This record gives sequence, structure tokens and C-alpha cells, in this order.
Amino acid sequence: MRKLAIASLVLFGCYRQPNVTIVCDGSPCDQQEDLAGQSDAANSPDMTAVQGCANGAVSTYLGPNVTGCARTFAVGQARLLCQSGWVIPVTAAGIDLAKCEMVAAWFSADAPAYWNPNMTVETCGTAGSQKLSYGCGKDGRMGYKMCGGFQRVLDTNTGSGWDSTNGQLDNTSNNNPNRGVLCVKP
Repeated sequence: MRKLAIASLVLFGCYRQPNVTIVCDGSPCDQQEDLAGQSDAANSPDMTAVQGCANGAVSTYLGPNVTGCARTFAVGQARLLCQSGWVIPVTAAGIDLAKCEMVAAWFSADAPAYWNPNMTVETCGTAGSQKLSYGCGKDGRMGYKMCGGFQRVLDTNTGSGWDSTNGQLDNTSNNNPNRGVLCVKP
């Protein structure tokens, strides 16, 4: 019984961590590495902060150098959602669209379009009516055309809160916090 009491004291309160100093003679001690790149942690999530968004936009990691940035914005403020040095893409080159399509949001590219005379006849570019914005995310619908290599499109001026005077991103406002823009690091 006395041995059990001593063992309990050692395990539950009398143990002191020894003072240990680790001495390192090589450069690996001086390097800070991301463990997701190591073979024993290959399936571990990358714990680095998501980069690419600014001004309080909510970041969604979409791959190396690609981030979805969601936040409401007024006309002329869409580009302010991207961090300095990041831009809104005009093409889908280097973007994992399959990953983006799994996100319950909308991230617009700088790829305007319009339809005329009906929704099945889409044209890349800007117009005064039937405006569209190409990008990615579940909040958009499949487009009938691919503008800039993007497959999904969001109709504007349909009471959805994504409104534009001519389809251009700089003339767009958004009042839905689950929608925003794609930001890429060139």
C-alpha cells in the first residue's frame, strides 16, 4: 500500500520537470519549417495563416497563392479585399476550380459577361443589361460559356445583393458577407 501511495504522489503532483538545455550545432536548429512538408506530417493541415485578404475580409484557402476573400463592399471597393501584392485574376489559370466549387460562397474573378437574348447565349465582356460575373463557388450557377476559363457565373441585379451597372467588377457592390472576390499572388 505504501508503494502505491508513493507512486501516486510521483504521478500526481510531486514530479518536477528537469532543467534541460538543448544544444544544437547545425543549421536545422536555426530554420523554421512548415511541418506539412515533412514526410511524417504529409497529411497534416498547413498551420500557416491564410494570406491574401485585407480590410476584414474572411479568408478561404483555395490553394497555394489563391484565396477567396468574402466581405460586403460598395462600388469601387472590390479590389480592396485583396492584400497588397495580391490581385483579382482575369483567368482561372493556376486556380483549383474543383476545390473552390466545394465552398458554399461566391468568389468573383475580374471576368464580366452578359446574356442576350436569353440566358443560354452568354458573351464575355460588359453590357448594360443581363450582367454576369464569372468566378467560382457554390453560390453561382454553371455558366453556358466559360469566360477566362471560369465555369460558374453569378447573375447581377437580380435582387441577390451582387449588383453592377455594367458587369465590371469596379462597378459592382455586394451586400452578402458570404460573397467576395478571388485574390491571387502573381
